[in-house]
Amino acid sequence: MEKNPALSQEPRYEPAIVIPLKQESSLIDWLKSHNRLIPREPAEQENRDAAQDDVSELLSDDYEEEDDFDDDDDD
Repeated sequence: MEKNPALSQEPRYEPAIVIPLKQESSLIDWLKSHNRLIPREPAEQENRDAAQDDVSELLSDDYEEEDDFDDDDDD
């Protein structure tokens, strides 16, 4: 079997060795520094606002006024 330096064996019932964190920049900082962060487009917000307006219209008080039927149909 070939040796792989990236792999190591630890005893099953022993606590695992904690890998120390590297004090590097965050993912957001890395994306900004490499010009990989893409800003959101304003059209996306407009579409979301239009969808919220549609939902608000469906849930408006007009819906409750249309719902004036008698629940007791046993007569």
